[in-house]
Order: sequence, then structure tokens, then C-alpha cells
Amino acid sequence: MDELTGMHELLNALEEALKASDPKKREALAKTLDAYSEDFPEEFQWVIGAQSPALLHNLVMTIDAGCHPETQSKPRSVIRLVHRKPEGNA
Repeated sequence: MDELTGMHELLNALEEALKASDPKKREALAKTLDAYSEDFPEEFQWVIGAQSPALLHNLVMTIDAGCHPETQSKPRSVIRLVHRKPEGNA
């Protein structure tokens, strides 16, 4: 029986490819990922949060880890979305 290639093998291969890529291209990807997380923090948090499908969460986290040098990976804060009662007459 052939061995199955699972999510972890896919993610490890992607991370290794990113780490081996041109440092300038990796830096550009890291800056783009950081800008996206700052411009759309709720969407980005959803992508890396528990509500996203496991593959999407792991894929984005792997890309983030692979394109940043280990010491420069930005810590990602948790954004909690809270349902609030509308204010005023809305």
C-alpha cells in the first residue's frame, strides 16, 4: 500500500520551500502577510483561529513561519469578537 501524504507533510514541504527561497522574496511575502494582518485583523484572525478549517489555519501559519526568520516572526494577538447590543435607537 502506498503511503498517504497528509497535511503535515504538505505543510513541512511548504515551510522548507519558503525557507530555501530567495530571502528578498521571502521578506516581501512576510511584509505582505504582516500588512494583510494589520489591514484586515479580524479576517486574518479568523484564518489562523480555531473557527477556520484546519488546513487553512495551518497553511497560513506555515507560510508566516516560513517567510519570517524565527526571531522576527510577529506574535499574533487574539482578537475576540463580542456580540454587543446596538446602541441608541438602532
